[in-house]
Order: sequence, then structure tokens, then C-alpha cells
Amino acid sequence: GSMLAKWGAGGQNRMDAAKRILGDIVDSLASNNNVELALRVYGHQYPKKQNVCNDTKLEVSFSKGNHKQIIAKLNDINPKGNTPITFALEKAANDFPIDVTYRNIIILITDGIESCDGDPCSTSLALQKKSIFLKPFIIGLGMTREDAAQFDCVGKFINATDRKELIKALTESVHQSLDKTTTTVELLDSKGGKTISNINVTFINKFTKLPAYEFIHHRDKNGRPDTVEIDGILDYDLIVNTIPPVILRNVK
Repeated sequence: GSMLAKWGAGGQNRMDAAKRILGDIVDSLASNNNVELALRVYGHQYPKKQNVCNDTKLEVSFSKGNHKQIIAKLNDINPKGNTPITFALEKAANDFPIDVTYRNIIILITDGIESCDGDPCSTSLALQKKSIFLKPFIIGLGMTREDAAQFDCVGKFINATDRKELIKALTESVHQSLDKTTTTVELLDSKGGKTISNINVTFINKFTKLPAYEFIHHRDKNGRPDTVEIDGILDYDLIVNTIPPVILRNVK
């Protein structure tokens, strides 16, 4: 019911604003042949007084060219009941096509915390460790600082306080999901010189604690280090495998 609260200066409620903005984002992705979308909704089938904690449904499955179907379904749904975020995440894990070449991304939009005694933190971690999906984006609609803090362990949390912030948060999430990210690692000797090379370097997924990328540091004939492509969604601990190892933490 809280999704029906008025939101921002335009007088729209949170649900209508989210529908419109999400519809615009979906429409803008229609021409991108490398992206497939799906829509899973929760808390929309049963009234809150019934306290149904398995109220989630895959309304539109992953496929190419389903953008109009998603937009039509967005316009058709209405908020009614609970916020079973954990259960929805568990079910969403089975929504993705089984293909190791895909990057699976979840963007979760909510204006409240888990209401069904689930543990979204441990569920998200377990599914990421199984490589079901990458670190989710969670977009909160006008949430309190205390409530927002509960999502730090689930994924990347962005709090949108009004329509403008929601557009920014959704756009940022989509671009970070789709854009390629490259980086270089510069190794310096004890005097700050660029003489070090041919050393194994490991990027550790900060969230799962598992290795995400590993490569041998190399320099070209001009002394420049390799450019490597990594996933910009994740945060990393960087380990240079010397003896003893050199560790750089919280690389974003």
C-alpha cells in the first residue's frame, strides 16, 4: 500500500512514477539486440491483510522483442500486499535462461524492506556464489536511512528520493550493466619505478570472496601495462601475488 503514497513534486504516487520511468527504460532498450528482459513482480496478487508471503510471479519471461509486452504488463499491475523480497530473489534465480555466455543482472525496485521474515542478504550471497546472477542493483524509493542500510549486504543500493533521482538511478544501473569496463594495473618497485612485470594478479569479488579474474601482468615494448576487461558492477580486492602478496582492498 505504501507504493500508492504521493511522491515528489508532480503529485504522482510511487507506483505510477516507477511504472512510467521503467516503461521508458524498457522502450529505450528495444533496439539493443544483445539484451533480453523479463519482468517479475511481487506483492501484487493478494491484499496485505491475507499476509501471503509467496506473492510473486514472473509476469513476462525472458525473450527477444518482448518490450511492448512488459510495458503493457507494467500498466496493468497494482500494489496490494507484502514485500517478499527473499522469496522473489529465490524465484528470480530460475527465471534466467541457462547459458554460461550470458551476464545475468537483477534490478530490484522497492519502497520497503523484507516483510516476510526472509533473509535477502544470505539469499543474494548464495545465488551470487553459484554464479546465478551478478551483484543486484537495488533501487529504493524514498526509504529511510535505517531501512536503506539493510540492503547494503544484498547488492548495490541506490536511494531515489524523487522522480528525477529514480530516472538517474535506473539509467546508471542499465549503463553499468551494459557498458564495457577496462582497467590497467600499474606495479611499482620500491623506488616508484615502473620496472615490475610478469607477476600473477588476481581480482577477488569483494562480495563473494571468490576470484573473479586472474592474469599475468605484462608490459608492452613501451613499458605500458596490459589493458584488461573486467565487470564494472562488482567491487574487488586486488591481490598481486608476490612474496609476500600485496593487497589493495575495495577497488570500485
